[in-house]
Amino acid sequence: MDAGGPPPPELRLAWLCKRWGGLPAAGGLLDQDYQMLYRMTALSNVTETLSDYRNLRGAEIHGLTEGQRRTLRFLRGMDLL
Repeated sequence: MDAGGPPPPELRLAWLCKRWGGLPAAGGLLDQDYQMLYRMTALSNVTETLSDYRNLRGAEIHGLTEGQRRTLRFLRGMDLL
């Protein structure tokens, strides 16, 4: 996404679900495709972590959660950050 490309389809779907407060398919959570929900969650978490990280100023970096820190370490390890 930072390179100017479009976001993955699962991330766009996650944004729509969040915006409209609904799941992508009819029925409850167990009616959903597990892999799709997993990818949507992972991509949404990465996007939110990067947004939080980029908006930090000074000592605010100490307020990151352990999950956010793991995500950032992973992205750095993959040379994506």
